[in-house]
Amino acid sequence: MGYEQPIVADDLVEGPVRHKLTVDEFLILDEAGVFPSKHVELIDGEIFVLSPIFMPHARTLHMVAVEFELALRRVSSALLCFSPVSALIDEHSLPQADLLVAVSDGGDGFMAPENVRIAVEVASSSLRHDLGTKAELYARAGLPEYWVFDVHGRRIVRMHEIVAGEYSERAEFAFGEQIASATIDRLVVDTTSF
Repeated sequence: MGYEQPIVADDLVEGPVRHKLTVDEFLILDEAGVFPSKHVELIDGEIFVLSPIFMPHARTLHMVAVEFELALRRVSSALLCFSPVSALIDEHSLPQADLLVAVSDGGDGFMAPENVRIAVEVASSSLRHDLGTKAELYARAGLPEYWVFDVHGRRIVRMHEIVAGEYSERAEFAFGEQIASATIDRLVVDTTSF
């Protein structure tokens, strides 16, 4: 009879393991009332609690929604504006976009990434997040075009052309300009009222 070394719990795991929440787990927590604010989103398995929406953000988002609606009507597009809306990007990501220009599939669930043509974020306190984390997420999901309205910088950053999971084309415009979509023919958004 030989002596056998007992297995110790520390031998089974090399250290703490990070758990990425799934969208289903996130929704269970939300339904249980865990989040003090309903302004939360799930990105890559991590919960982001977003800042409250102050008037500069709300005012800009309102103008963005109106101008996108008018631009879509001018070109007789069947696309619609949804604001705000959650998009089910993958098993670990359910971001809440300020506005999505998308095809409506008439479903009852979350917005599917394949229906989105332009994602829009209005940044008054979230510029780094919107230009970094959100841009990476939307590009990986294949959203063809992404606009960020920088409230304090009074500029619009338009991104498109996905290469290796990132937006490779980026252009900046000042509030007050007319901005053509890079991916939707004849769609021009007028920001002169901003």
